[in-house]
Amino acid sequence: MMRVVVNTNYTGHSAFICKKQIAFKLMKNGWKVIYNDWENYQEYDLALFVAPDSQVEKAKKINKKIITGIIDPKVAKKRQIKECKLADFLAVTSLEQKDFFLKYNRNVFVYYHFPEIKETPKRHFKKDKIIIGYHGNKFHLNGMVNLTKALDSLTEKYNIEFWAIYNIKLLGKWKRNLPKKCPVKHIQWSEEIYYTHLSKCDIGVVPMITPINLRLGKLTSRPLSSYLKNWAGYNKEDYLIRFKYSANPGRIYPFSQLYIPVVADFFPSACQMIQDGYSGFLVYSMEGWFVALEKLILSPDLRNEMSRNLKNFIDNNCSPDINFRKFLKFIESLKK
Repeated sequence: MMRVVVNTNYTGHSAFICKKQIAFKLMKNGWKVIYNDWENYQEYDLALFVAPDSQVEKAKKINKKIITGIIDPKVAKKRQIKECKLADFLAVTSLEQKDFFLKYNRNVFVYYHFPEIKETPKRHFKKDKIIIGYHGNKFHLNGMVNLTKALDSLTEKYNIEFWAIYNIKLLGKWKRNLPKKCPVKHIQWSEEIYYTHLSKCDIGVVPMITPINLRLGKLTSRPLSSYLKNWAGYNKEDYLIRFKYSANPGRIYPFSQLYIPVVADFFPSACQMIQDGYSGFLVYSMEGWFVALEKLILSPDLRNEMSRNLKNFIDNNCSPDINFRKFLKFIESLKK
């Protein structure tokens, strides 16, 4: 029987995943789990930390054989970088984050931070008003330039409403890049919001692309010299895309469990979860957002088909249970 200590004073979502999902599932598999023992590392085989308050260095000094892992690692401080290098593994949230952290640690496991959501079947029908829903950080609302333009253009043809679900109390009301024509409903996020509001949406959107400084964009969107063009195969029509290194598919998962079709910016994690034209749409430009949303607005059958295809793919490939079983095998490999 493996003895595990889960140490964190953090209260964010990553701590919730560590305590309520990983640790709970470990206990169900017969492992002994203790919370917040910051001194007696000699008593344990495995120590799990959440990045802000990890003690990998201390744990290793007390017990050289202990396996140490950091959930959702950070590199904002020198101490955090050192901890990442000393840990036996890092558990990140996405392909993007995995690639970033390989420079600090070669044992990087992708553990999706999917919230615990009860499957809520939904049947889409033709209706007068279509609700397009977003949930997540205000940061992505501020950056959704192309989606905002598409919403305003769609408002000229269809009866739609945009529901923005985010932490208004903590972050303030969304104002930057707010649609000018499309009606917007601002909704305070809560743990119950998935069932009280998000489940009522007809289409889910996952904007992730971060706007690029206009001066930088102009500089890199035209040939700088004939040398650059000939050497690098440069084309002024090439994509120039920016997204956070911590980009992840977490916001796609709730839509899948609520049977809501998704349109997402085409960042790497979205491309892993969504098969374009089959289980949702992957887009970038204003025209891409417009066409994808219009197809779903016009066809309840397509909304039904795509939402079910998305749910089936996630349930069969990367559900929380499947993700945990892979994690368990990963830990077992470290023991050897």
